[in-house]
Amino acid sequence: MSNHPILIGGVGLVKGRIKNLSQAMVAVCEEVRHLIEQSNAFEGMPFKEINMVIRWDENSVSEPEIGPLRKSNQSLEVSTTISLREGKAVENEPDQLELLVKSELTKVLKLIEAKYDMRQIKI
Repeated sequence: MSNHPILIGGVGLVKGRIKNLSQAMVAVCEEVRHLIEQSNAFEGMPFKEINMVIRWDENSVSEPEIGPLRKSNQSLEVSTTISLREGKAVENEPDQLELLVKSELTKVLKLIEAKYDMRQIKI
């Protein structure tokens, strides 16, 4: 388990890469960490960490997927799919790239809030 309640990674399903993506994901993880710690949102949950994978593909998929709960390390795996074109369009605008990552994280959190009756986190 890491020191961050949310870890974000990415994987390309199509050829291409998005510049500045790592910095955007780290910035979002840092920002959200403080919000989660202040709200105690994970208190009473069967997980202490959310591992989110952004899949970059030809087309976006509107609904994220909640994967398995890893009880051994108390983590919940989730994934979301974004169009590579959408990421490339904002790769040179750090604020917009962070906004793109945050919007996907917001979708994921809303789904988890509904499934696990987790306290709402406003990001």
